[in-house]
Amino acid sequence: MTIENLCPVCGYEMEAPPRDYRICPSCGTEFGVNDANASIAELRNAWIKTGPQWWSRTDSMPPNWNPLEQMEKAGIAVKHPPASEPLSVSTSSSTAVVVGSGWAAAPSGQLDGKSLGVVFR
Repeated sequence: MTIENLCPVCGYEMEAPPRDYRICPSCGTEFGVNDANASIAELRNAWIKTGPQWWSRTDSMPPNWNPLEQMEKAGIAVKHPPASEPLSVSTSSSTAVVVGSGWAAAPSGQLDGKSLGVVFR
């Protein structure tokens, strides 16, 4: 794995660097288009709102694909709390909140001086 081929939005290892109109099969970000009009944080938040779900209809989803493990392997911190507490994913940017089986977005910002991340409930 080469670090320059990781999608900055979701952490997926792409075949080529995320630029020049390449599309990440995991989150669907088209680099040079989507990232020209939105920040990586906004794009990540939009993907997280989908579930996050595998985006590509032509590239097969990897066996046992897990978006949380993918983000964790890419260096997006995933906190694993006790079962009685929500799971959270810390990123350098936006926040999403999971309620039940669905996902919903929450405002980005900081809490107690720390960047907010993805929070599962």
